[in-house]
Amino acid sequence: MSDEAQQKPGEAQSPPEPQDWHAKAEEYLNAWKRAAADFENYKKRRHKEDQALIIFARLHVLERLLPIFEAIEQSLAHVPQGEGSEQWKKGMEETLKQLHAAFSDLGIEKIKTVGEKYDHELHEAVEMVEGGESGQITEEVAAGWRINGQTVRPAKVKVAR
Repeated sequence: MSDEAQQKPGEAQSPPEPQDWHAKAEEYLNAWKRAAADFENYKKRRHKEDQALIIFARLHVLERLLPIFEAIEQSLAHVPQGEGSEQWKKGMEETLKQLHAAFSDLGIEKIKTVGEKYDHELHEAVEMVEGGESGQITEEVAAGWRINGQTVRPAKVKVAR
């Protein structure tokens, strides 16, 4: 039997040795440091996961709103002539402006095309045309979009030979 088991009730226990205290304190301190480091790593990992989720949500919003945005742009290209068409056009332009501002707030931007140098990361060449500086974009066929610098859909363009 151990000394503790042989001790009678009411007898005082002898205090642990000072070196035992230091060893125990060191053990607890090291365990606390490991737990603190694990928690910091968890916070960093969680932040990265949250950012990825935010980008995923923005991508989903963009996929849903892009057809609407582009339909409004197309309708502005074919404004009917007649009474009230100017008011209609102004209203549609204001709607587009508001959508563009909302996209901008979400980190969504339209890829620049006409007059820019062709970049295979941002543009998809659908046709090579004569005239202009070689490798320069002459016409946009379909708009391209980026979210926080990441290309979601490359712009379809015509490029000078």
